[in-house]
Amino acid sequence: MIVPAFSVSDQVLTAHLDGEAVLLHLETKQYYRLNSSAARIWSGLERGLDPDALVEDLCDNFDVTPETAAAEIPSIFQRWSELGLIVANDEARPDHDR
Repeated sequence: MIVPAFSVSDQVLTAHLDGEAVLLHLETKQYYRLNSSAARIWSGLERGLDPDALVEDLCDNFDVTPETAAAEIPSIFQRWSELGLIVANDEARPDHDR
């Protein structure tokens, strides 16, 4: 799967609630509610899982095939990136680390 590595933006606070998650973007003041599968992907990002490990984690915890999980993750990452919830890892590093 070709997906850039992403990290949770430092502008986002997360609360995990009963298998779901609520996100607050500090800059935009927008709240987002993630269902259980999206919250699992989010948690994987917080744990630093790469895309292949995210697929495996989804398959271990939901009734989903690896092909379906692998096909959905890039679009989820794209949407979260557009909302400023996640950043590409090369964007997350301070300038002195480049």
